Amino acid sequence: MKRLLAVLTACAALGATTVPAAAAEVAYKLDEAHTETTFVIDRFGYTSVIGIFAKSEGTIWLDEAAPEKSRVEATVTVDSLLTANATRDEHVKGERWLNAAKNPTMTFKSTKVEKTGDTTAKVTGDLTIMGVTLPTTFDVKLNKLGSAPNNNTKQAGFTITGAISRKAFGSAGAAGMIGDAVAIRIETLGVAQP
Repeated sequence: MKRLLAVLTACAALGATTVPAAAAEVAYKLDEAHTETTFVIDRFGYTSVIGIFAKSEGTIWLDEAAPEKSRVEATVTVDSLLTANATRDEHVKGERWLNAAKNPTMTFKSTKVEKTGDTTAKVTGDLTIMGVTLPTTFDVKLNKLGSAPNNNTKQAGFTITGAISRKAFGSAGAAGMIGDAVAIRIETLGVAQP
């Protein structure tokens, strides 16, 4: 009996040394060509204006084993705004609205990730717009995680949605005519770094 216990103990010890280590977080750099930050805001109650910020950068550190330990930092270039109307683009980027000259970027740095499903989470962090930083929560969906068919790199695709109050960030112009609630949708692709 003692010999059997010794053999089992030795096997258990050997097994413990061969168990692979827990997966570490992987850094995914945002692919600028496949990342768009869009917004929708009411205009006079007649229509909504849809805009896109075409230039952004950042990194998502994804921990597959413990998603709540994942994190993200991202920067959006304000001057990359496009609304399909050059005059409106200049107005929105101007001093009265986003003031791109004074505030060239918007940033987000996560502080908490709460898993809500197999591929979904609520990500809270510090959002800075026009020099004002406020805690903001976004709904995040992991669309796909795997190897890209065109180049075999490991990639992760996400859809991110949420809403903010523009007044809270210091943009109160044309109140009562231009809506306060700004709906945000981000489509982003992260490419795993070596």
